[in-house]
Amino acid sequence: MSPSLTIAEYTSSQLKEALASLASTDESTSVKEECGHFHGYDDSSDDNVFTSDHELSMLQTITARRVLDYEKLLATGNAPSLSELESQSNTFQSTHGTILNLLTQIQSQSPSMALAAEFKRASPSKGDIAPGLKAGTQATLYAQAGASAISVLTEEHWFKGSLKDLKEARLATAEYANENGNGSTRPAILRKDFCISNYMIAEAAANGADTILLIVAITPSILLKTMIDYARSLGMEPLVEVHAEIELDVAIAAGARVIGVNNRNLHTFQMDLATTDRTAEELTRRGCDYDHRQVNSGSVDESASASKPGYAICALSGMSSAHDVDRYRQKGVGMCLIGESLMRAANPKAAIQGLCLHPNDYNTYISESTSSGAYTAGTKMIKVCGITNKEDALVACKMGANLIGTIFAPKSKRCVRVDQAKEVVAAVRTFGERTARLDFPSSAMNSENVSPLQSLVKKSRALEDISRRPLVVGVFQNQSHEFIREMVETCGLDLVQLHGKEGMEAANVSKCGVPAIRVVDIETNGDGSGTSPTAVQKLLGDITTDPIAILLDTSIKGNKEGGGTGVTFDWGIAETLQNHGLPVIIAGGLKPHNVKEAVMGTRPWGIDVSSGVEASPGTKDHDAVEKFVKGAREAAVEASKG
Repeated sequence: MSPSLTIAEYTSSQLKEALASLASTDESTSVKEECGHFHGYDDSSDDNVFTSDHELSMLQTITARRVLDYEKLLATGNAPSLSELESQSNTFQSTHGTILNLLTQIQSQSPSMALAAEFKRASPSKGDIAPGLKAGTQATLYAQAGASAISVLTEEHWFKGSLKDLKEARLATAEYANENGNGSTRPAILRKDFCISNYMIAEAAANGADTILLIVAITPSILLKTMIDYARSLGMEPLVEVHAEIELDVAIAAGARVIGVNNRNLHTFQMDLATTDRTAEELTRRGCDYDHRQVNSGSVDESASASKPGYAICALSGMSSAHDVDRYRQKGVGMCLIGESLMRAANPKAAIQGLCLHPNDYNTYISESTSSGAYTAGTKMIKVCGITNKEDALVACKMGANLIGTIFAPKSKRCVRVDQAKEVVAAVRTFGERTARLDFPSSAMNSENVSPLQSLVKKSRALEDISRRPLVVGVFQNQSHEFIREMVETCGLDLVQLHGKEGMEAANVSKCGVPAIRVVDIETNGDGSGTSPTAVQKLLGDITTDPIAILLDTSIKGNKEGGGTGVTFDWGIAETLQNHGLPVIIAGGLKPHNVKEAVMGTRPWGIDVSSGVEASPGTKDHDAVEKFVKGAREAAVEASKG
């Protein structure tokens, strides 16, 4: 294995020159033909790759650093030569099995969606994700759950990966497959890096990779074709990544067959799940056959050719739910690559099963999720409320909170100003790699011809899916709808929560401007006792189709305003409501020390904490937030086993 690369600092001019140096010196090809698809390309010059004032994006910076680091590595004289790496690759294959063809691996999964589960410890946009995880251990969990490919980040500086991780993943998954008598069905191992040379491809093969990622956005067209051809000479079918249509032109011309569509713009880090949709439509327009649904079943329509498609599309970035997978299944996409949500999952196997890779599993999931039977799926939603600053918001997001609550009720000690709320919204959107609200599916929000209970079940599932990227909830108490809508628009709130005496109908989206969570006060004595025995039946009779979800909170008898009591109500009420089919969020008195009891004993759909994780009113204790969220997620996994 090659020695670790040096982490050194380079000047901006050195980095720009390094990236430009990837272009060939072939005089028969112009700079525009080779690099015209580059971000920052100088269209006014026949000689320059970049405009003089261009600032490299993060993607370009990382790649340029790779160029310089490898120049240093090879200059030491201590690194293996290309031929030595090729020999090591042959030896590895003789000992541990031959390379798997990525296109064949993807198509063999049909009608299931192939899954590339990713191992990455950190990223430039999210920082540390799971720095302590072992590649072999995590890869084995992925293999056990049915991943058909495992993507391993090997870039050291920003992603904290290594070639050692790559080899560990390959050896561990091969061992698992052999022990279970299905060695031929091990997952394909992908080296995910910023590949800029045949040398890096040979490195990958020598360390057990079956395929490598080639990113068109940072690769000149001649180099791209050179690397595709070289990879195939080693037995690898590369995953060629595009984002824009001009990059698709370059990929197709270079001979790419497995096309990965990155929904994230790696120059701006903005996410758009429709990027894959548009690329699929463009491939169809060009007559490129890729439809995963045509594999093994002959075709989607009986008149089409029964031969396997010549291409495969892989959706990269931004997916985390069964609905995301099915969205792309309907477009004929063959593989989804999912990373961060699996790395953060307390139970990766359960998370993969929840993706419903086979269409029959998805159909069953839809049928069960819209039924009015007892809710038994356990805790899915975590809300951290009373956030007043971006630092606390980001900690909650990084720990895995789905909902970030900002309070607009003037009597609250945690009431935010408009500028504070806007700062929180901006931070949460940046974390979620978005610039606007996320749209709820119209089918989920349509409450015609369904009962209030069925409506809430359907809407809560939609909220569960969409909040995999955290949302900001504005909390209001007996305030006018005009004020609520003004704050929604001014601050960019994703949801609102009504915490006063407004009634169920007040939670209608047409009145609030966005979907609304309706708080229901559970009246108790000061010690949490004395709840009315008719509380459950009253609530079931009061619900309407207006809210998106129901949150139960403690209200002390005699107090005019509910919420913020720090007292727990009888959680058995939540359990009884869920036995009637109504998923609920519980709040009131939750803290790191009792959240596991709440999650394991009651298994509520959601939990909400505010004062229980504070250093002082309006300021979060970051350690307490971590303990609370981590404890809740771990307890949810344990509860699911029972």
